[in-house]
Amino acid sequence: MGDTGYKKATWVTLQDAVTLTQGGTTENLSVALSLDVKSGCILSVDADYSNHAKATGGLFVYVCGDINGTDYEVEADNPWGFEMVFTQNGTNRRPFLIDGSAYDDCKVLLDWDNSTGSSAVTVTTKYKLITVPVAS
Repeated sequence: MGDTGYKKATWVTLQDAVTLTQGGTTENLSVALSLDVKSGCILSVDADYSNHAKATGGLFVYVCGDINGTDYEVEADNPWGFEMVFTQNGTNRRPFLIDGSAYDDCKVLLDWDNSTGSSAVTVTTKYKLITVPVAS
């Protein structure tokens, strides 16, 4: 019998060093990530924060699913997501799993909602596709 364990591809960059600033660019939407015939993927978010205190809000990460082959969820649709941990003048990272049975395609929406006017965060998002080989 062949190997039926999970096969994980190498890391691929989805969003490369996107800088979000208050009073400038506060959102970024990735290109589509196809999970067709994949069991899922691991996404990792790397957030490098500027040396400004957090007032209110923070960096929110949303997974926006494909709803009809053309359109994707938007923030107002309340897609699945979370708020990243904040460390002033520091870096925080978080990997998480996206189930391939839940999404055909998806996009990652980054939303920097910090009321401190000159604050910034630089975010890199990577993914690793997962497949399950068929037993022979």
